[in-house]
Amino acid sequence: MRKIILLLLAVSLFACKHDGSRTVIKGEIKNCKGKYLYFQEIKVKGDGPIDSTDLSSSGSFKIVKNLKLPSFYLLWIKGQKPITVVAQPGEKIKIEGLADSLFYNYKVSGSEDSKRAQIIKLMLDRTLNKLDSLNKVYHTFLNNPNIAQIKETLTNNYNRCIDEQREFTIMFLEQNPTSITNIIALYQQIDPQNNTFVLYKDEDFKYFDRTDSLLFKKYPNSPHVMALHANVNEMRLQQNKIKVQKLLSAMGAQAPEIALPSPNGDTLRLSSLKGKYVLLDFWASWCAPCRQENPNLVEIYAKYKALGFEIFQVSLDKSKDAWVKAIREDKLGWYHVSDLKYWDSKAAKLYNIESIPASILIDKDGTIIARNLMGDNLDDRLKDLLIK
Repeated sequence: MRKIILLLLAVSLFACKHDGSRTVIKGEIKNCKGKYLYFQEIKVKGDGPIDSTDLSSSGSFKIVKNLKLPSFYLLWIKGQKPITVVAQPGEKIKIEGLADSLFYNYKVSGSEDSKRAQIIKLMLDRTLNKLDSLNKVYHTFLNNPNIAQIKETLTNNYNRCIDEQREFTIMFLEQNPTSITNIIALYQQIDPQNNTFVLYKDEDFKYFDRTDSLLFKKYPNSPHVMALHANVNEMRLQQNKIKVQKLLSAMGAQAPEIALPSPNGDTLRLSSLKGKYVLLDFWASWCAPCRQENPNLVEIYAKYKALGFEIFQVSLDKSKDAWVKAIREDKLGWYHVSDLKYWDSKAAKLYNIESIPASILIDKDGTIIARNLMGDNLDDRLKDLLIK
């Protein structure tokens, strides 16, 4: 999962409504002479204004919101990194810290989710500082004659830092399974410019999936959770597509099952043809190249049917009448199935079919042995397989 789709948490601040629970974020910031505190709500969509308050007089501030759902806020002093506050409806949250190093020294009370957000942010910051130090060491020794060995050592240390951050993140997710701060944990990045994520392995998708399942039950109306839910669904589609591509590119893999209606309405299964060599062929009545290839298939089918060859043809038609008419006109006397969903065909998506005609040759054990063999190439391969 090296390319994870980025969930864009664009920021905007909206005016308070008076139909939620009164939530207060207040604080006391020391050594704040001449300082302003800026704050902004993190939204899923849209850039909103940044608000501010003058801390010069007392160092205290107070933000009041009427919330129906958990909300994310950034608070910062100019020139410093922002802290993240995760506010639940009705909470009374207090922030205390020093103006010259607020990100590193603040204390938060009245909000368990804000405490969790602080842990996540501080741990990631520590990791990023380590990585930055390693990069600086590398550039210092660029002209060293032993740069190759130095680079190898630094690379190992670099990867170790990332793995430690990943392990911490997984532990955090497991210890706080239903916390909405998991959204922050899931989308941590090592390098935002190159979309390098802390959770980067294929196996890490399960943490996105589990978090989505738990949070969607707990906060079904939260825009942040709904965005995560949509993102996870898209990631799942991409993962399935990649799996199928790997499956179909690797000869020797088992052909996924297809069970769809025939023209008569009976459900036909691809697996029912085990024991024979099967050409799984994707076509449609409206596809001119498919129709041009059909006479070749008719000839090959007649030649090898008695020797243990079958054709299982999946149509990407929308009209049953057009599908059945084409079968009759082209004299296609083999197995036919279709869900009449055009490019939304379950079988086409399962096999990652993006153009037709397309075919997959399957052996007696249900194993994929070739792709897109047509005409003489298909004839030659069947001859080798069936004529001893």
